[in-house]
Amino acid sequence: MRDTPARAALRQMGFLREADGRSWLELSTSGTAAAPRTVRRSLASWERSFDHVSRLTRTVASDVVLVPAPPSGSMFAFAHAHAAHVGAEVVALDRWSLRDAEAALASCTIAHVTPAMLTGLLDRDLGRLRTVVCAGAALPRSVRERAQDAGVEVVDYYGAAELSFVAMRVGARLDPFPEVEVDLRGGVIWARSPWLADGYAHGQTVPLVSDADGWATVGDRGCFHDELGLVVLGRGDESVTTGGATVLCADVEAAVLAFPAVTAAVAIGTPHAALGEVLEVVVTGAFADGFDELRSHTAELVSRTHIPRRWHVWSELPLTPAGKVDRAEVRRRLAADRALEASP
Repeated sequence: MRDTPARAALRQMGFLREADGRSWLELSTSGTAAAPRTVRRSLASWERSFDHVSRLTRTVASDVVLVPAPPSGSMFAFAHAHAAHVGAEVVALDRWSLRDAEAALASCTIAHVTPAMLTGLLDRDLGRLRTVVCAGAALPRSVRERAQDAGVEVVDYYGAAELSFVAMRVGARLDPFPEVEVDLRGGVIWARSPWLADGYAHGQTVPLVSDADGWATVGDRGCFHDELGLVVLGRGDESVTTGGATVLCADVEAAVLAFPAVTAAVAIGTPHAALGEVLEVVVTGAFADGFDELRSHTAELVSRTHIPRRWHVWSELPLTPAGKVDRAEVRRRLAADRALEASP
């Protein structure tokens, strides 16, 4: 098999496997709650999508691409491989740091970031940044608009390590990525495309489910909107049981993120003697007048059982190495704050 710059980059990162004349990729998922899984996919399932990504993100050889965290998961590994394919220079950070990312933007024209990373960067000097390619979680409309107001083009996409690209937004709508079919079955997003993974390493199962017709899902839920296209509501596996009601955190987070002042949000269940768990929400944003308006807004979008009982505003949310909200750390901080409140 002919070697290419992208394959050389994947080999250097340790993701390219070669044996008995065959080549394939093994990459880790980067979820926030479950242990990472090793996803196996063909080289073609990534390489054939490179030109589509170049066109949609307008990435060319003269660009300088910021990869702001180690390529431990597929999102940042793909960013490295795609830049190598295009011939663009890469500025890679050993760990996520707002200070280091800001310094890198003095030369970088494109950055691959999560919504939480982008939220932090918008308070800094954006340097030469022209385009952000954003994924890993739902991008709040307010954050997208702030970036656009700053003169930065935002290209965000929905995908998964197992599915690769499913839908990409260039403008107002999140539409299927080229050569991808999208279907909703009982509110769950299914995709069929050349970009799907083959499965997991031996002994690992779920959340990837496939059918005999070539469709696959990882359990993310969504709906279609006439103006916005595909709306991704998140995975249904993070839930809170409070007072006998099961609350999907993704539903609450989607409602809270629709409030213009909110730049990031995470819903968490914490122990409660009477209710079993109590639903708490941590947000970032400007709330000089308190939470009354946000509470009212949320109550209009969710059922009564889904209204958070406790609200917190933090300057920023803790992130995993992959740039996603670290739910475990949020729980730890909330527990620590509660212990301080209870101490004499």
